[in-house]
Amino acid sequence: MRIKDILHISAKNIRIYFKRNLIIMAVMGVIFGLILTINLWFQGMENAYMKLASRITDGKVIIEATNSMEGMVVEDTMPQVTHQAMQEDIETYGGKVLGDAEKYGVFGSVILPKELVENAVEVDMNKVPADAAPVLVSTFLGEQLLGKSFPSEYTNATQKQKDYEEYRNEIIGKTFTDAYGAKYYVVGLNSGNFHVGNLSFKQLERNSNNILNPLLEFITTPEGIPIVIDNGKSENWQKDESASLEDLTGIKTESESLIAIFDDNVSAYDYFQHGKGRFMNVNLPNREYSVNIIAGVSPETIYIIKNIKLVINIASIALGLIAAIVVVFTSIRLVDQDERNIALYYSLGATAGQVRMIYLFYFLELMIGAVILAFCMASMLVAAFSVLNRELIGIQSALGFNLATTSEEIWYGTNVSTFAIVIAMLVMSFVCMIVNNKRLKQATYENM
Repeated sequence: MRIKDILHISAKNIRIYFKRNLIIMAVMGVIFGLILTINLWFQGMENAYMKLASRITDGKVIIEATNSMEGMVVEDTMPQVTHQAMQEDIETYGGKVLGDAEKYGVFGSVILPKELVENAVEVDMNKVPADAAPVLVSTFLGEQLLGKSFPSEYTNATQKQKDYEEYRNEIIGKTFTDAYGAKYYVVGLNSGNFHVGNLSFKQLERNSNNILNPLLEFITTPEGIPIVIDNGKSENWQKDESASLEDLTGIKTESESLIAIFDDNVSAYDYFQHGKGRFMNVNLPNREYSVNIIAGVSPETIYIIKNIKLVINIASIALGLIAAIVVVFTSIRLVDQDERNIALYYSLGATAGQVRMIYLFYFLELMIGAVILAFCMASMLVAAFSVLNRELIGIQSALGFNLATTSEEIWYGTNVSTFAIVIAMLVMSFVCMIVNNKRLKQATYENM
């Protein structure tokens, strides 16, 4: 019996018992489809987040490191590390130290070169008054300069979007002097958010009951700090020499701070995991100084995403094992039902190896059909989520990442896990073949 004949017989089994086979493919497709759905959706959400959070730095991560743990531990009794020690630690993991942190104003605006954040500049820098510092404002600083606060909770996302547009119109391209005498010209917004602290739709609509909100609450949006752009005219800026952050808080420190940049998220995350800097929201051991994210994707968020992915992978494996058991028992039932056909193959001169090949291809064809159904079902569900929540996702992208306009985002993406699931489904054909090996040998024409 040639391989062509074996393929013809296995395909004929699909056609003859089409209704039975379609039900089997559908059942397997639904189970594996659920696994694919959560993976495609979460990867799409991650892709959108990473793109939006890194837009103003082109994927770079800018940090401020301070040799003080004050405010980050209950009792700061640790000796302060030296400037040199912080620099060496950062450079060990691929970071580049730009120099000591320079601040402007009592609100702690960090002064940076324009080329690092020029993607966030929305107005002509030539319009900046000579005595004003060009600034990318945070929401907190922006509201301080405007002298007004916007609500953080809304029952309607459209109203929140209107307030955001009002805020942008009132602050960008305008000159302000804060209550302490420092003068600013707002050239754009920093990489933070406008009262949207995480990706939950409850941040946009208080009464949102989306079933994925509890998961989305874990994914925080960037906070960022105000950034003053060095335009080479700092000697002319109108500063407030009479007040300082120490005067306002009553806290005297002798700490040193420096600015550093990582070229990509991978090196920044390696530093977060293994360096000695302590980040604000994730408490890892053996930390000696504090780190704040100025712009770019926070390694803390990547850490949270990786942990959620781990939970998803564990759940996928558990569900996959259930699906595998269903597939194996289904294959046993199929072979038992085909006992007469198997005996007929032997009576016509087929060898045991050829019979096994017939059913290997038969199982493989069933699994290919299940893969197609699973992928189509998962793709439609994920696409439907993005379409049904299109307006909310668009508003969320603008307010959560301080964009000039809403962004059309489709939360759909593939990754290694996606292909692993598909491969695992196809491998089940060989598992079924091994499990049924003895049954395929036992059938004889006399059993007819």
